[in-house]
Parts: sequence; C-alpha cells; structure tokens
Amino acid sequence: MTLPALDALKSLYPSSEITILAKPRVTAVFTGNPAVSGTVEYDSSGRHKGFKGRLRLAGELKTMGFSLAVLFQNAFEAALISFLARVPERVGYARDLRSPFLTKAIPCSPQILEVHQTLYYLNIIKELGGETTANPLPKIFISTEEQAKAREYLNGLGIGEGTKLIGASPGASYGPAKMWPADKFAAVLDGYSLETGAVPLLFGGPDDAEASAAVSDELSVKHFNLTGKIGLREFMAIVFGLNAFITNDSGPMHIGAALGVPTVAVFGSTSPELTGPIGPSVSVIQRKIHCVPCFKRECMSGTYDCFSGVTPEDVLASALELSGEMTVGNDA
Repeated sequence: MTLPALDALKSLYPSSEITILAKPRVTAVFTGNPAVSGTVEYDSSGRHKGFKGRLRLAGELKTMGFSLAVLFQNAFEAALISFLARVPERVGYARDLRSPFLTKAIPCSPQILEVHQTLYYLNIIKELGGETTANPLPKIFISTEEQAKAREYLNGLGIGEGTKLIGASPGASYGPAKMWPADKFAAVLDGYSLETGAVPLLFGGPDDAEASAAVSDELSVKHFNLTGKIGLREFMAIVFGLNAFITNDSGPMHIGAALGVPTVAVFGSTSPELTGPIGPSVSVIQRKIHCVPCFKRECMSGTYDCFSGVTPEDVLASALELSGEMTVGNDA
C-alpha cells in the first residue's frame, strides 16, 4: 500500500535515488520498481536485533549518506533509527511519541485515520509538496524472465501452457478473524474448476501450512498445494498468470490486486474502506453486521458471524464474473 506513495515521491524528486529499508520478508515487493534504486534489509531478528542491533543499523545507514528519511511505518523505532543515523530530514506522522525525532512531524488527524491506507501514505508525500492522485493504483513489476521461470515451474508440476488457473491464499497472519473457513474456500475452488476447467493452486508461507492443508483436505478436484514451497517473487510470478485469485484480507490480496489479477477478497473483522484491495479488477465481499468492523484478531463471541453470511456461491459468482467466465443462460 506504500507503492503509490513511492511513485509520488519519485515524481517529486525525479533525480533522487530512493532506497527502501524493510524487513527481508517484504523487500521482494520492490524488486524491479523503477522508483526504487535499492533496498536495505532490516534484520530485526538477527544482526539488527535489540538496541545494539538498532545502533548497528543506524551506523550502516549513516555511512550511506541519505539526505531524507520518509517514514511510512508508524513505529517509534523507525523515527529513532533515522535520528540515530543522522539523516538531516526526517518526515513522518506525529504519533507514537516520536515527534522529537522528526524534523517534519505531520499531524495525525482523526480524518486521516479514516482514509484508505494508500491515501494515508500518499498524504506524507503531499505534505512534502508532492502531487497525489485520488485513485492511486499500486504496481508490482514482474520481469519476462520471472514469468518464464514460473511457466517452467508449472510445467514441472504437469500443468501445461494454456491451462486455466485459480489461486487461493487461505491464511492470514493477523488471526482467525481474518480467515474465511477452509470448507468455503474449497467449495469455491471446486466450483470454479468444474465450471471452467481451471486447476486450483494453494499459496502461503510456512505459517500458513495448516490453513492450506485444511483447504486441500476439503477439495475434490485435482490441485496443487504450493504453500511454503516457493519464494515471494516466485509466488508473484505465478499469481500474475492466474485467471482468478481468492483471498482473505492479507498481503497476498494486495499483491494479486496490484498485479491486475481478478481478485476476490473476503473480509471479516477488518475494514475494506481502510485496507481493501486496490487494482483494476477487484471485488470485496463482507457481511455488514452490527459488530463489523471490530478489528479483533479473534471473535469476542466465538461465533464469527461476519463470516457465516459470506457464502461460497457469492464468492464463486464474483470470481467467475471478474475473470470473464460468467455464463448467461437464454430464456426459452
């Protein structure tokens, strides 16, 4: 969701070199992005762990001679690290007690907290004097080489070129209040496969193994569970070739949307108005009941009523329509 803000930042400073500081698990998102000159890995669980590790990171950044730090992350440590790195200009939201470490502390008004996160980040660039758009589209770039390797990988699984594919990411690191039930995921994948001949693919990281296995156990059609077997860039390259993608509110949802893949997202406890997918072909399905959004990781009542009203039929119909597979019958 920071990608449109990066584009705006590059437009504001076209001759600049922009380096991304991010944790290793997400640096791949910025690969191939023309606005990005490079990345620095923030190894918070290794060499940059603890206060000594933060000092080490600050020292590394100091030697690189940055003139401006734009803090998309809200955390206190983001401001502290850029301060310790002696970056002359440090810009970010005035929150989490970090204003003393910023040279430009942007007010975090109640209004800005009610907009989509993409616009929240873009507002930082606006405060710097940059131009922003009302309907920004995040973009992820996949090279032709990566596409060819993805095709080779699928060929190795016995999935021939031209085969229709439907993907699903049934996990969500946030917690069960973001996870639509496995049997419903399976029902959509089965239905789409039987309707179109598409082969279902299951995706996720190592932490999503249980969620994907639960869906796999429910599926009746031939499918492939790729959870924990491929890296992030490989995942992106394969998703780029999907006919449809079914997800929870998660990182993979944003990736599918940014790649322009027909993406159907099922929302539970969170708000699509704040973190919904942004792309040319997206659909959000959520049951609007009295407690939605609650933003809880687990349902306080234990019923997960926000999910019970989202049917596989609704999600399947949306996936078929978005991917151009919806058939219309003729009245006799």
